[in-house]
Amino acid sequence: MYDLVIKNGILADGTRAKPKRADICIEDGMIVAVCERFEGEAKQVLDVQGQIVSPGFIDIHTHSDASPLIQDFEPQAKLFQGVTLEITGNCGISTIPSNDRYREEINRYYQGALAVPMGVLELREDSVSDVAKRAEQAPPSINYGMLIGHGTLRGSVMGFGLRDPEPAELEQMEQVLDREMQRGAFGMSLGLIYPPSSFGKLDEMAALAKVVKRHNGIVSVHMRSEGPRIFEAVDEMLEMTRRSGVHLQISHLKLMGKPQWGRAEELLQKLENARAEGLTITCDQYPYTATSTSLTALCPKWAFDGGVQRLVERLVEPTPQLLSEIRAEMENRGGAEAVMIVSTMDRMPEANGRNLAELSKLLGCPPEEAAARCLVKSQGTVACNYFCLNQEDMLRIMKDMRIAVGSDGVNYPFDSSVMDVKVHPRSYGTFPRFLQTVREHRLMPLEDAVYKMTGLSAEILGLTDRGVIAPGKAADITVFDENAVEDRCTYLDSIQKPAGITHVIVGGVPALKNGERTASKSGKILLHTT
Repeated sequence: MYDLVIKNGILADGTRAKPKRADICIEDGMIVAVCERFEGEAKQVLDVQGQIVSPGFIDIHTHSDASPLIQDFEPQAKLFQGVTLEITGNCGISTIPSNDRYREEINRYYQGALAVPMGVLELREDSVSDVAKRAEQAPPSINYGMLIGHGTLRGSVMGFGLRDPEPAELEQMEQVLDREMQRGAFGMSLGLIYPPSSFGKLDEMAALAKVVKRHNGIVSVHMRSEGPRIFEAVDEMLEMTRRSGVHLQISHLKLMGKPQWGRAEELLQKLENARAEGLTITCDQYPYTATSTSLTALCPKWAFDGGVQRLVERLVEPTPQLLSEIRAEMENRGGAEAVMIVSTMDRMPEANGRNLAELSKLLGCPPEEAAARCLVKSQGTVACNYFCLNQEDMLRIMKDMRIAVGSDGVNYPFDSSVMDVKVHPRSYGTFPRFLQTVREHRLMPLEDAVYKMTGLSAEILGLTDRGVIAPGKAADITVFDENAVEDRCTYLDSIQKPAGITHVIVGGVPALKNGERTASKSGKILLHTT
């Protein structure tokens, strides 16, 4: 007798095969049979009545590093989207590796860059093994895999200063990265607009990428520019890939700012030419025309020399040069009207929900000075939405079958007492929004859309036990109504559950059933194997 049978579904199996009617039989957390019609007995039967049965969605680009460890409230935003696996530690920012010497600054770096509510959680874990052990003691509702953030790696060895590593320091970074890859990290991420990752140069990045290559991992990258210098930034990453042979995963591929709009085809062709050269290159994308990052992204990299606290100190009485560079980057991202402040972590509530043009009027100062004042009052922790992307570029990039779906978000709770900020909708609606966009614009067949959320991400990560529905695979499964699935979030009201995701199975156990959360917590930390 099987533990669970999903009956009367339309199977989109994650391989781009045409959908077909099928029943799925599950036992001990694994898929054991896929058949046209099941006639036996099972402990539990889910009759899904013609809905789509898909592998669980894989969110290949997230910042939910703290989420599997939180105990005083439950992060659920990804589960309600159909996500069964998140890959954390992107954009060069992770909570590990850490150590007693730099722990306080690393924690400040993670929280300052992302403005993540963590309740009473203290981050004391130093390695992949530590996180996995803690999650075993209190399992999360979904699965997680980890990347090692280059900024954190650099900070854990040499601090947060603006300098090149000494040969011994680079060797130590390589050793720490090798250790974490052996312990199960899926690779390393670069965040080349975020200090201290942005302090790294090509030789340093290539040396570390060679370590990742030895373990068949990936190097994901938030490139040095996604705006005026995006093609130069791509060239830098292609050269790193040539030197190391690593699998390059370009994060949240986009063209930021009006001068770049309309160049999606040129950008995609550049990547295709590099593949023809023999390089392994994939990407991810979120289906929104606004980006989201810290307000500190407007500040020049030299201002971070010494860490976030030194940045704040410099902003107390900013020099004309510092204000000028803040204004220049603000204009690159669409101007003061395009920068909406989302959260100041309760330190400057009058700024929340306002753009910089509005805040400058409120404070009676230029927008760049308003940004500086906000960062000072908020101690460098300010989350923002930047409205700087073009829909046609987004849709063209979305159609590329080498580009997976990734939220660039966080697995937040729905608890309003915790979530009192206007976070970007991508944390709550990326996967329903992707399916909705595909449907409304008729971008591709359903089987291709499912592949971009499941099988493709599994291939990129080197996962052989999930991402596809077949006997012998892990029973991580999402069931959804193809015609009803939609994102209900707005930029001013983003903490909304999506429609159309009916069942989510994690490790063979329903974690979401008929759109309602169950008591199940069968997630775990997945470890990469070479």
